[in-house]
Amino acid sequence: MECTSVAWRHATQRLEFAERQALYCCKQPVSYFYHMTKTRLTKDSQFIVGEAKVLNYVLAILCFAIFSYGVADAIKRDFKNIDYQSYVFALLLIPVVLFIRKAHNGRVYIRVNRNGIYQDEKLLTGWRDLIKVSLDQKEKTGLVSIRDNFLLVVEYRKDNKGLRKKIPLTNTQNKSEEEVLEAVNFFWRLYKSNGSK
Repeated sequence: MECTSVAWRHATQRLEFAERQALYCCKQPVSYFYHMTKTRLTKDSQFIVGEAKVLNYVLAILCFAIFSYGVADAIKRDFKNIDYQSYVFALLLIPVVLFIRKAHNGRVYIRVNRNGIYQDEKLLTGWRDLIKVSLDQKEKTGLVSIRDNFLLVVEYRKDNKGLRKKIPLTNTQNKSEEEVLEAVNFFWRLYKSNGSK
């Protein structure tokens, strides 16, 4: 239980930091560029969230190393009297393939630009219909979870109805949740400063 409360406290602190950053950024003039993001945002730029290729390759290499150890152990035993560990290690070939596929796919999870917020290359909402954007954390299931479970919560209007979309932010994406929130706030402020056209 102590581990869960520490993890929850850490997640709460990260959310509070993101909220403070968002409030601070909303008070800045439109010409202000975010310095926390690796790329500077301008009115014509695009903020793209995809897969972190290097991280996926590193994970694939680690899984392959453990897989190789399992195969070497089986070879050392002449494929006789193989214990369960060798079988478990051999199963790590599956994540190797999955991590390499993730590194090679060109999927764009989130795109933010002067037109609005896109999810999987489909326009979720334009700036005119946006109500609120925030970060949230999905409740963890099970005793132990290695995922952050952060969500980008987008509240917007569509056909005179208020809608809420929760977009998952995974551990293997190339942008942090704070960077995504900053980009949304930048373009939203840009829209508002241009007379909300």
